[in-house]
Amino acid sequence: MSNRGAPAAGRYHAAVAGLTNKALAGVFKEIEILMQVLGEPRGRAIAYGRISRILETLGPSAADLAAHGQLTKIKGLGEKVQKAIQEIVVTGDCEVHAQLVARLPAGTRDVLRVPGLGPRRVHTVLKELGVHTLDGLEEAAGDGRLAALKGFGQKTAGKVREGIAFLRTLHGRARLHDAWAAAQAVIERLGLKDAVIAGDLRRGEPTVSGISIVAAGEPALIEEPATETSPSVRVRLERSDKFARALFEETGPADHVAAVLAKTGTDGDELEIYRSRGLSFVPPERRHACDGSEAVPRLIERADLKGLVHAHTTWSDGTASIEEMAAAAGERGFSYLVVTDHSPLAVYANGLSVERLLEQGAAIRAFNERGGPVRVLCGTEVDILHDGAIDYPDEVLAELDLVIASIHSVHDQDEETMTARIVRAVNDPHVDVLGHLTGQLRLRREPSAVDVERVLGACAASNTLVELNASPWRLDLDPAWHARAVELGIGVPINPDAHSCEGMDDVHWGVLAARHGGLRAEDVPNTGSWEEFLR
Repeated sequence: MSNRGAPAAGRYHAAVAGLTNKALAGVFKEIEILMQVLGEPRGRAIAYGRISRILETLGPSAADLAAHGQLTKIKGLGEKVQKAIQEIVVTGDCEVHAQLVARLPAGTRDVLRVPGLGPRRVHTVLKELGVHTLDGLEEAAGDGRLAALKGFGQKTAGKVREGIAFLRTLHGRARLHDAWAAAQAVIERLGLKDAVIAGDLRRGEPTVSGISIVAAGEPALIEEPATETSPSVRVRLERSDKFARALFEETGPADHVAAVLAKTGTDGDELEIYRSRGLSFVPPERRHACDGSEAVPRLIERADLKGLVHAHTTWSDGTASIEEMAAAAGERGFSYLVVTDHSPLAVYANGLSVERLLEQGAAIRAFNERGGPVRVLCGTEVDILHDGAIDYPDEVLAELDLVIASIHSVHDQDEETMTARIVRAVNDPHVDVLGHLTGQLRLRREPSAVDVERVLGACAASNTLVELNASPWRLDLDPAWHARAVELGIGVPINPDAHSCEGMDDVHWGVLAARHGGLRAEDVPNTGSWEEFLR
């Protein structure tokens, strides 16, 4: 589907309430991509991309408006687009999208997933080489045909080979949010009763290899195999008296389940499963790491978060204004919002010049003086340059409430160079938070080569926080490093990196990952008030 990872529209058509603007936008974004791949007129493809952006930034639910015949209220949507939205709401797809998919040679979607190949390059590969599968692309990258294409070359061919090798390792895996949506779709499609999602998803694994569901019914097992792009599905039906044990077994992991059930006990509910065997209850997210021999500390919960840190607005590449983001944060129960729009180097994201940053600061102060729904703090997400420098002068950074430093380019440096680059940035006295430490994009881009232990040591020495970027595409700092960060005394704020009001809800995935890594409320600085957070 979309290169933004939006789930397929068909997963939502039975329930308008579940068809978000982001999901609708993803369908139109894919239409744009498929048109480029198939060589449709550029202007027509761009027009669908524009529709995607309109829907993504829309306040009210487009699906709700469609259900009530009120799509004419959305500025910029013509009759054909309104009809397409209505088709998606009713049937799960629209004619223009279905026709493009039907024209697409089998395997092309897999080719689109290869890092370094955008839709225009895929079009060239299709047209010039007739290649539309990963196997065919791999062969072309190895025998020189890909490198010989205009605008490609040996470097691109090499990256394509590396990208294909990476994709081979991801067979049947999915990111948390996509797998969750797929699990909900399975529950709806099969009409399951009292269904509970188990397995990797319930344990908060950053990516999942299979979807496991336990539901009420006569004992039965329903299984669907994994595909290149979708995880396997396992549905276990059980009667009520066996439900708790079934849920425990299906949640896993297998070695934990075996160790617990090897002891004698009863199975009334999950709590009893542990206690009747002389064990402390282990939350699902920690069952990969704890055996119940000791009490598990209270893990962080969504309600513990008081503030949203790391948010982008229309001043840079966000889709909502400061006022809209503040209102949305208040509606979600937060008491403060830290706006961290991009710095000048991020030209692709409309990064703020010094003058615009100062202007934004004045706008935020005026907002707070008017007494908005939440306290808004003025920050920035500065780019870490290739040598570790950052792209605002000291006197400007000193005036901000918070500075997040992140890498957004040149991800392929060797480990020593990348590590030294990050260490230099966190040693800058104006940097408060290190953003998405490894730069990974789950199932799309591997983590940069970096000595995480050395970076965490530098953060501890410089009193720099290390964010857990809650975007399900990142979940970086990886949960495997949470305990080490806490051991070093590093605070790990759970940050949504929100580029829209909807993006704030990614903290759900961040909290799940934090629980998987064993974080408590006291380990997460934005569980305190804004004054406490700044201190």
